[in-house]
Amino acid sequence: MTTSSATRTSDTSIYLNENMLRQLEQPHEIFVSVPKILFRLVLYIIAGGALSTLLISMGKTNWAIGFAILFLAAAAVLLLQFRYVRQPIIILSKAGLHLRTRRFDKLMAWPTVIENDWIDTYRVIKTNSIISLRGGDPAKSHTVVATHLRMKRDEYLRLCSLYAAAASHSLPHG
Repeated sequence: MTTSSATRTSDTSIYLNENMLRQLEQPHEIFVSVPKILFRLVLYIIAGGALSTLLISMGKTNWAIGFAILFLAAAAVLLLQFRYVRQPIIILSKAGLHLRTRRFDKLMAWPTVIENDWIDTYRVIKTNSIISLRGGDPAKSHTVVATHLRMKRDEYLRLCSLYAAAASHSLPHG
């Protein structure tokens, strides 16, 4: 089961007073959360160790080794998230949404953002979250793992809407 919430960046019906517009002059940086990464890392190691111990006690040593390797690989992939601890992974500004991932380091201007979804995946409990972005051409589509961000879905979507509205307010009306 997945749930999705989207923000329409072209929506200019948001009222922004002068104080808000001044606050939105400064970009907002989004970082990953170290406690969230560490919690999931410990969970993977405990689950892998418990499953391997159970399989060894049942005499299935090859299966235990296989599952231990699988859980350690998942933990190793999770450790890659630590590269975003010191630098922001997303920067929101009036200019647009700047993604800073290993494969994508570009600014998507608000008028070119067609889709900006935060998607939560559930398997009894929430298992994953991603941000799915789609720009004007297919080459500008990208996803970002949002499970470990220091920000929740509602706050992210609210800030995107505010920055997009501020960008449309700063455009010359003619």
